[in-house]
Amino acid sequence: MSYPPPPPPASTLSRVLDVITVVCLLIAITVWFTGGFREWTPFGLLSVRSVVRPLVIALVLIAIRHWRQPRPTIVSRYVDRARAFWRAPETRAVFPVWISTRAAVLLVGFLAIGLFGYRPDVPVPWRVHQNEIANLPARWDTGWYMDVAINGYQWSRAHSTRQQNIAFFPVYPMLMRYGSLLFGRDTMWTGVAISWVAFFAALVYLFRLARQRLGDEAAITSVGLIACYPFAFFFSTAYTEALFLLTIVAACYHLERDELWRASLWGLAAGLSRPNGCLLSIVLALIAIRPVWPDTKRLWQPALPPPVGWSRLARRMAVASAPGVGMLIYSTYIWQLTGHPLQWALQNAAWGRVYAGLDVFAAQQAQLISENGLYTYAATRTVDTLQLAALLFVLATVWPVYRRLGLAYAAMIVVNVLLPVMMGGLLSIGRVTSVLFPTFLWLGAVIPPSHRAAWLGVFAMLQAICAALFFTWRPLY
Repeated sequence: MSYPPPPPPASTLSRVLDVITVVCLLIAITVWFTGGFREWTPFGLLSVRSVVRPLVIALVLIAIRHWRQPRPTIVSRYVDRARAFWRAPETRAVFPVWISTRAAVLLVGFLAIGLFGYRPDVPVPWRVHQNEIANLPARWDTGWYMDVAINGYQWSRAHSTRQQNIAFFPVYPMLMRYGSLLFGRDTMWTGVAISWVAFFAALVYLFRLARQRLGDEAAITSVGLIACYPFAFFFSTAYTEALFLLTIVAACYHLERDELWRASLWGLAAGLSRPNGCLLSIVLALIAIRPVWPDTKRLWQPALPPPVGWSRLARRMAVASAPGVGMLIYSTYIWQLTGHPLQWALQNAAWGRVYAGLDVFAAQQAQLISENGLYTYAATRTVDTLQLAALLFVLATVWPVYRRLGLAYAAMIVVNVLLPVMMGGLLSIGRVTSVLFPTFLWLGAVIPPSHRAAWLGVFAMLQAICAALFFTWRPLY
């Protein structure tokens, strides 16, 4: 029995037309429900008020596309891709962890408001909706991201010592701004959607990275640990952590595989996502030089590219510079806005981020504990205790991460933790540690199968406590 030959793969032009068609159809649906939008973009004014225009464009593109390449059809192509995506091992492994932990965080937040209420001594600073469920993401720094997304960057020289939105890097709020066009201008929940999607993609990358090097069991354990980590509740909110995690995992994954263009694009996005994104250049540089300086004594043996010459090594180092280039791009914009390229860094002093040094930090914490006792310190400075525990936890993994995963991933932990500590003490250290995926890779590899449920359970319970503090306006941010 003979079967018809399979359809040829879609050409590049057909794939481009398919993407534009889908975008036009999404815009048409958005206009149908929201009435359309007018938005200034870097390319000029984008105005869509009628459902007819994007729908007609989509139909014309469909006709052109199927005239040039009838098979596979746009419908069959996307259906096949959706089926392949759903059946992929990483999707099957990651999806249950992702959906359960992200939804649970919002559920815990709502229950905490109903059961415990907001802080009695501090009025709610701001809200977007009166409905408590709809208003859940309206917490702490979310307001700053919304301000950038809605109003753009603004700076006042007369108030240079006050908190201003230039301290927040542009990729996430710009995604909120333009993504909200498809969600009826609801910038806040658009940010939540971006965080959820980015966290799912980050878990997929993390699973692939761990699976190739450590095996299936370690991969799924690593994914579960980072999703249940006490400070992982930030991945469910309109904060940058999920997007930043995606950029750094993806950049490392692609550079490990010598996929230079993809690694450079993700690295550039990391440098434009957070102030400490530029530090990823150090990690990528250590990965880039591995072909000429292999870490042969480590148990982690990455799939090194073939031996490379100096020209190839130079290209890999250029990729490593991408996060730093992203920071320089934003600094150039800030220079034009304020007259000082690093004003965004100076502005962090308004949040209490000033250089003090590790010795000063260690002396302060030791003095507080010695004078009051560990119990009193934990009872009266509970949030600081959680932050300090997170700091000590990841620092304790630096040496074993170095021994098992190599210098690059140990350096990721060190540079991303010590600099914030020197500049701000325990301020937001939990958030900083939540994206340090090498810690969770190592844990996934070394925790015995009989102990995994206990680790995941303790992590999840602590995450519920942290989420309750965050959503009831306790100072955990």
